[in-house]
Amino acid sequence: MNISSLDSSLQAHTKLEKETSNSVLLKERVEKYHDLSTQMSEILKVFEQRLGKLEQSILPVYQETEQLQKRQQNLEATLHCLETVLAHYDVSQDVCNLVHQGPNEGNVGVFLEALGRLRSAMEYFLHHNSQSVELENVTSLFNTGCESLNNHYRMLLKKNGSALKPVELLDLIYIEDDSSSDEFTSFRQLSQSTREELFTISHWLEQNLRFEYTMIYSTERGEVVLRSLQHLKDHQKSNSWGNEALKSRHTGRPEVKKNTSARLQHIFERKANKLYLKATQTLEQSTGISIKKATSHSDHLSSEEFADGDQELDKYLVMLLGLQRLLNWERALMQEIIPNSKHADVFAKLAYKSIDMVVKDAEAITNRIMRCISRKEWTSALGIFSALKRVILLQPDIDRTYDVQQREQLTKVLNKLQYTGAKALEHFLDVVRGESSTNIVGMSSSTLGYVNVPKDATVHELTSNTIWFIEHLCDHYDVIGAILQPDVLYSTQLDTILMKKSLPEEDRNKALLAIYIKKALAELNLSIMNKCEQYNDQATKHLFRLNNINYILNSLITSNLIDIVTMAEPDCRNSYIETIKELKCSYQKTWAKMLANISPLEELPKPAQGKVKDKDRSILKERFLTFNKDFEEACKIQRSISIPDVTLRQGIKRDNEEHILPKYNEFFKMYAAVQFSKNPEKYVKYKPHEIKAMLSKLFDDSA
Repeated sequence: MNISSLDSSLQAHTKLEKETSNSVLLKERVEKYHDLSTQMSEILKVFEQRLGKLEQSILPVYQETEQLQKRQQNLEATLHCLETVLAHYDVSQDVCNLVHQGPNEGNVGVFLEALGRLRSAMEYFLHHNSQSVELENVTSLFNTGCESLNNHYRMLLKKNGSALKPVELLDLIYIEDDSSSDEFTSFRQLSQSTREELFTISHWLEQNLRFEYTMIYSTERGEVVLRSLQHLKDHQKSNSWGNEALKSRHTGRPEVKKNTSARLQHIFERKANKLYLKATQTLEQSTGISIKKATSHSDHLSSEEFADGDQELDKYLVMLLGLQRLLNWERALMQEIIPNSKHADVFAKLAYKSIDMVVKDAEAITNRIMRCISRKEWTSALGIFSALKRVILLQPDIDRTYDVQQREQLTKVLNKLQYTGAKALEHFLDVVRGESSTNIVGMSSSTLGYVNVPKDATVHELTSNTIWFIEHLCDHYDVIGAILQPDVLYSTQLDTILMKKSLPEEDRNKALLAIYIKKALAELNLSIMNKCEQYNDQATKHLFRLNNINYILNSLITSNLIDIVTMAEPDCRNSYIETIKELKCSYQKTWAKMLANISPLEELPKPAQGKVKDKDRSILKERFLTFNKDFEEACKIQRSISIPDVTLRQGIKRDNEEHILPKYNEFFKMYAAVQFSKNPEKYVKYKPHEIKAMLSKLFDDSA
């Protein structure tokens, strides 16, 4: 056996001994762990046995304790019920003095707590002892308390519900740009603490089914609005109306005095601009298209053509604005006091009397204006259109402020104004039509005055006033279009126009106005034709018509009315031009009888060596005498005729010279030197330059 084998054997033996030793140690430890486990199991069994015994001992004690606790709770509940019942019996005595004294301002919570106790007692006796005398006591006391609460509620509203002074209301109407961004006037009257107290009372009464407060609130606040408007109405009758120096909203310094119309104009211009801005934004958001500034409201309102218009209408518009502002404030105030479920009912009752007063005022004003129109005071008619335009501008505010029934009530104002405007338009046509055989329009003095046509055949007052009226109608084409649209005669003619050319909505209103103006001009032309028959002289008849037709055409052109009229009558301008040409020709023909005495020369005797035959002398004498007589008579008549238009006057003078002078020159040259009479100066009275001078003096006011 070699050495390496011996080493391997020793190593194996050593390893075997080591593993044997480890095995013995592991076995000892396993036996020790087993002993410990056995001991722990015995300990746990003993602990379990002891716990079981403890539970058996404690459980009866716990159950008995639980029963005692339930008994205690039942006893406490019974005692509480007894105390509550006793309190119900004692409540009438406890709160009697407080209820009869009524609530105190600023400390209404104590009173409401007492009423709450009475309400609870009522419910108890009603359900458990409805025959009890105590039920009658607490019910009577509760009703007394509610009545006291209603009286206190009314007192708070009266105490803090004084009507606005007229100047204060005017200040708010004219100066405040937007009431929604300012402290409301009604809030200024009612302090924060008062509003909170009214809120508390209102909601308590609502929860306890006592609804008398709604009538109290609507009556008291409605009276505030009504009295404020009545004070404003009374103030409008005073001499100081329209001349108040209003306080500046920001600086506190008085503003420069403005008349009522100027202030109204500023308000409605601002409203029109807001409508325009809103329409622009809506269109741009929906289509991306921007629109040009509308002219239907803002541009017209920015002019001051009615700065001295119908003051009664201005006053009414102020009343309407005042009503709008006051009711806006009342609606905002109501939000802080009245429960939401009662808003509609309370606001309807609150606003009814004030709206009714404004509607009746509108009826009175429109009736007055109808009387003015019957007297042919047309400025009032134009005031109706201006007022109508402004009422239309108020419609968005009306829709926002009022409920459906109130909007219907206020719609009577709009309808009445539209009806009155329609009657004004209709009556004006009747007047122009009636003038075809009777009177002259005296609009400047607000009457339709004297019978005869102008002696100087100038422009008839009917013509000038008709043009004046329709020129001012153009400022209101939007509202007039709306008035005329329902009339089948106008709508049919509008359809005819639209068949030829499509028009936007704004131009449709202009087209409707154009149809009306066409009718007015047609009636005017007929009246002028009939009136000219009152002149005995044919030339005067033609010159009278020339004056009027020329005035009409020039007025239509200078006022741009021609562009509107052309929508209904495309050939309007040419028609008037042709009529003027025809009248000029007709006028020139009036000289024909006179010129027939001196022309043509071929039909007159021929002189030979400055002499004519004896039988021809009488012919020349008669021709000269007849010409002189006719010419002098014509000049005498036409010198008194007026042609105001310079261009027309110079044109007719030029036409006269071109028409008469050449023929007279020839006649004069031919016979002036002829010896046909011993007194030639008796017959040859005028030289050509004298004829020219006399013609130049025709239609000359200074002649």
